[in-house]
Amino acid sequence: MNTLRPFAALLGVLIACSAALAQSFVLPAGLSAAERKRFEPFTSFQIKGVCGDRDLDRLATLGVNTVRGYTIPEPEAARAKLDHAHRLGMKMILSEWMPHHGKNKGKDGTSWDFDYTAQGDKMVADFIRKIEGIGDHPAILMWGLGNEVHLDEPYLRVVNRMSQAIHERFPRHLTSLTMINAKPEAIAAVKKFAPDLDVLGIQSYSVGAVRGAIKQTEKLWGKPFYMSEFNTNGPWNFPKTDWGVELDEPVTKKVADLKGCYAAIDASPLCLGSTIFAWGHYLVFRPSYFSTLLDPLPHGTPDAPSLDHLFMTPQAEVMIEHFTGRPPRGNRAPVLSKLEFDNGKPARVAKPGEGMRVRFAAQDPNGDKIEYVTWILDARARRTTTVAGPFAQASSSHALIPAPEKPGDYLLMVYALDRKGGASASTLAFQVSGQ
Repeated sequence: MNTLRPFAALLGVLIACSAALAQSFVLPAGLSAAERKRFEPFTSFQIKGVCGDRDLDRLATLGVNTVRGYTIPEPEAARAKLDHAHRLGMKMILSEWMPHHGKNKGKDGTSWDFDYTAQGDKMVADFIRKIEGIGDHPAILMWGLGNEVHLDEPYLRVVNRMSQAIHERFPRHLTSLTMINAKPEAIAAVKKFAPDLDVLGIQSYSVGAVRGAIKQTEKLWGKPFYMSEFNTNGPWNFPKTDWGVELDEPVTKKVADLKGCYAAIDASPLCLGSTIFAWGHYLVFRPSYFSTLLDPLPHGTPDAPSLDHLFMTPQAEVMIEHFTGRPPRGNRAPVLSKLEFDNGKPARVAKPGEGMRVRFAAQDPNGDKIEYVTWILDARARRTTTVAGPFAQASSSHALIPAPEKPGDYLLMVYALDRKGGASASTLAFQVSGQ
């Protein structure tokens, strides 16, 4: 018998009650009677969520009341997930994966085409079969219809048909889609071609982008929305080295920015809450960018059955404190506050095999001993790829790391660990010259 689940369910109820006190959402004027009924729960509920629907038992104890998925499984598997969430007092945003209209690129680099005009009828029919099989489950908070799909008219018209199908069968269910930031032409397209849709999910990275997107959505959408993905700054906005590799931001800045994001989300009267990206160890780009948890291996542990082996980060602790109103109890993650080469800069050029001197510092809220572990990564790989390491430096504040013999562009990734389940990470950039 899992004794954690009854406790987690009780905690989820308490968290939901506390959310009612903090929630700033009010029903906007101009909604139809049907829309008002669909939004009524949010007068006493705020989405305190994560992107990723694994690790539900632990999430329920950390203040999380909602998880957002990216693909709706077949009905039997979907109901099992919903049942699990419901036992824990949690909600789910069930999101159907949908392709772009026209060209699509797979994770393996291959390309393929999709035509909503020709294939839309089958997609809608398959979707109706799926939602009817899942049914009116109490753990369903919202349906998502695609993730960052290009907002072409054929896609949006299919979204509108899917939204209508949901409302016809489940009048109190909300429908949504997600878009990158909140561009005026994107919002206008949704309003024109998918008018049945209830909610916009906005996906923005950095406190400035989150604030700007919220302001724009309030002005142009005028109806409820939520931050369906957000986190601190993304690599597309980072400064770059002379050879074009992105420079990471300090962990301390990420912590401050994340707090600012949550403050902006809470301040909006039309924002239903948020789902942070991402709960877990994110392997695209670099783990130090968007991961709320860190794997002991930067390239990930294959086929891990659970997330229990992952380290908690300071970013995860910001989320927990915001959702629960208090700092996490027990062990706290060390905060990597300094990472630089001995020239005081975040980048350098090295000769093949040259020893590179690195300085680092971190603070641990519990006063625990901090260890530093370093890897060399391929800076040009889209998915995290380790080239060398780990190099263990114990508790020293500096290290001498050998550059690879092969010329190329690399990253030096450093974990600050307390060996009690907490860690933070950042990277330096370097180039091995062929001369």
